[in-house]
Amino acid sequence: MSQEEWDFINLLIIIARFIQVFGFFFAIFMLIREFPLLYTFSVFLVNLIGFFAILVGILTKYLFLLGVILADLLIILISLFLFLRAYRVKKIKDNFPPPPKLGTRCPVCGSYINTQSDYCVLMDSKSLLYFDSKEHMKAFIEEPYKYRVSREINYDGVKKICLSKEEGWIKLGQKPQEVIL
Repeated sequence: MSQEEWDFINLLIIIARFIQVFGFFFAIFMLIREFPLLYTFSVFLVNLIGFFAILVGILTKYLFLLGVILADLLIILISLFLFLRAYRVKKIKDNFPPPPKLGTRCPVCGSYINTQSDYCVLMDSKSLLYFDSKEHMKAFIEEPYKYRVSREINYDGVKKICLSKEEGWIKLGQKPQEVIL
């Protein structure tokens, strides 16, 4: 093999390693954008294992140029599949409020929110408030400072509401007057 061919092969391997480094940045991007952790760490793990497997394959001369390119292609395809799957899960998750934690109370009447029944959720810029009925949510929106919880959380208007856990979020403006129930 001539020096030019060897240099070309090394250049291709270096380019492949840079592409794989983007896989690690991809996992970091997923972490920052709050993708599900299972998928984020799976992308990171696939890239890490792939990186070391290819490195060992090159050093032991088990993998040659075609094997390295095929392994990189496989790693990229698996990472892309995991990303698309995570994106779909995140999109679905973002359309629905999380269920209330055990012991969550309605800010209007003080009763515990039953996670099995239909409850309403209000999101302001910082917090989620769970209500046991639409009427209680409407009462809170009309006069939020009448209720103790609005002073404790620094309530600043309505960003989104969820009237039914099956329907998901309804995006609204920032002022309570814009909410029509």
